[in-house]
Amino acid sequence: MNLDLFRLLVFVTVVDRNGYSAAARRLNLSQPTVSHHIAELERSCGGELLHYADRAVHLTAAGQEVYRASVSMLAEQDRLRATLDDLHHGRRGRIRLGASMAFEQQYFVGSVIAPFCRAHPGTLLSMRFGHSRREAQAVLDRELDLAYVIRWHLPSEAAFEVLHDVELTFLAARDHPLAARDHVSAAEIGDAGLITAPLTDVESVFYRDVLRDFGLTGDHAVLEIEGFQSRLLAAAAGCGVIATFVPHHVRDAVSDDLVPLAVDTPVATVPAGLVRRADDPTVAEPLGKWLRAHVSS
Repeated sequence: MNLDLFRLLVFVTVVDRNGYSAAARRLNLSQPTVSHHIAELERSCGGELLHYADRAVHLTAAGQEVYRASVSMLAEQDRLRATLDDLHHGRRGRIRLGASMAFEQQYFVGSVIAPFCRAHPGTLLSMRFGHSRREAQAVLDRELDLAYVIRWHLPSEAAFEVLHDVELTFLAARDHPLAARDHVSAAEIGDAGLITAPLTDVESVFYRDVLRDFGLTGDHAVLEIEGFQSRLLAAAAGCGVIATFVPHHVRDAVSDDLVPLAVDTPVATVPAGLVRRADDPTVAEPLGKWLRAHVSS
């Protein structure tokens, strides 16, 4: 079977964009050209891969298998292209890191990532922050080489290496009335108001459960903001209190603008660590060793 990678790209785009017209616009092709590529791919595979019904694209059982394989092949093509580009520009390698948005903070970038970049000047670090489950799945899907995440509902096939625990921490602006208190109760935090992610956020269930165990509910939210950095900025501006997970040894170095509140109730702790593919241990090993040495207490 002769599979054209561009034809696979057309197929994946039709599925991802949920239609031939949308795929044609995305790829700058005519709709008949898109239809032709799908028809030829189905002819090569010997059967129907998708059909359009109720204004949506539906994959057949064979189509689901071809889609998964196509996504993997296209990701490998992108990786090869990136590797060749690195070699052309004299870079010695590229590491793709995904990290939990809980680590999208000043201490992590300043004390962990920046020193790594200085110590490995020939390595291009490509980094993104997101939900732990998504970043772990991206490693399994070969979109990333390594994930530094919180262990919460990770894919069952993800091998998780524990590095340390993170602790539920409540942060407020330095001039917030609660910041100078020796002891702060859940009721006082609730009265001050929480800055939270929208309730449709993929990990909102996890955080709601953790906050409920502490004594807070969704009724205590005063501001919902999409994006972790935006929530930090809102907390620094005095709009309320933000809850996140932080390694205990960096509680006082999270941000120049925010301070951890001294709560009088036990808080939740969750393991944090690394996810990587067992069949690709060498690509991210320099960063893996660095994180083991620099993120633990």
